[in-house]
Amino acid sequence: MALAIVGAICLIFGVVALVYGLSLDSAARDFKSAAPCQSEIQNTDCLEQRSIEITGVGTGKSGEVNTVDFLDNGNPHESHLGPGRQDTSVLQPGAPGTATFWHSKYTNLDVAGIDFVTDENPVGQQGLWMLFAFIGIGFALIIWAASLALYVMNRRTANPG
Repeated sequence: MALAIVGAICLIFGVVALVYGLSLDSAARDFKSAAPCQSEIQNTDCLEQRSIEITGVGTGKSGEVNTVDFLDNGNPHESHLGPGRQDTSVLQPGAPGTATFWHSKYTNLDVAGIDFVTDENPVGQQGLWMLFAFIGIGFALIIWAASLALYVMNRRTANPG
């Protein structure tokens, strides 16, 4: 019985994550279809490329780089990196790069030819929530299968025959 309850909780988590991930679909499609900004055309739905200079980085408990401080036109900003296995050694103070700015958010940082997705990137956000959904629903199915197998095994030992 306890396994069935845990399976239900995993299913609920997975369905909530799936619904949220699907709700991000419109923003992800808009971001993927957005064209680079052109100076002669006034368009607020384009990808603006801004020159930046790295001023510092923040690291997590394991020493991985998870935040990047940078100057955009002299103004300080901080972005949190999304999950990925890029070579973060290029994120050194003074390193030049390019930030992608879309809908008042820094979605990507490109430094030394390496594209770092930030946690404000709608495609990255959607992918992460869909992964959570897959894990939650998958665990629910596995736990329910184990619960059913235990029920059948216990039933056979209770009724030998």
